[in-house]
Amino acid sequence: VGPAAAVAMDYSRFDHIGSSSSSDDDAPLPPRHPPPAVRDDLEDYFRRLDERRSRSEPADAAVVPRFTAAEISQLRSFPFELSGAAADSSARSECAICLCEFESGQQLTALPCAAAHAFHSECVRGALAASVHCPLCRVDVRSLVVSAAAPSDGPAAAPASPRSLGFTRDGGIIQRYDPHPPA
Repeated sequence: VGPAAAVAMDYSRFDHIGSSSSSDDDAPLPPRHPPPAVRDDLEDYFRRLDERRSRSEPADAAVVPRFTAAEISQLRSFPFELSGAAADSSARSECAICLCEFESGQQLTALPCAAAHAFHSECVRGALAASVHCPLCRVDVRSLVVSAAAPSDGPAAAPASPRSLGFTRDGGIIQRYDPHPPA
């Protein structure tokens, strides 16, 4: 047996591809939407399903913690002013939620996380209505706001260390924090 002989392939089974048949052109297209009777039945089914679920769920079902409007109003807000030093650096020049640049006079809200991240007030309101974590460092901001608002009767407690506050943006644990790093 020598080198591989060329084997003749029979491609005739693919001859019908690309040819149009008159019987295919006359076939009715399937409907794009269900008939009205079926749609009404589906809507009724899902309405009854929602009602049944709302009756069977306990009132204290697992709830995602969120900020209330009163808690959001406790956060520090300030107008953004572009200073000469801030104009040269890119730090804190854009909102990490909407990714728009801060403009002079816009109202910003600073979160009480260790880095005091600032965002547009409207953006942070929406973000904190969905989650209690800082959008950048993922620290539980609500616990910081509640602990700061709680009156203390005893001696002033030491501020929480940044390591105890949470995780970095990419999920790592803060190992070391120096509020005044060497220049």
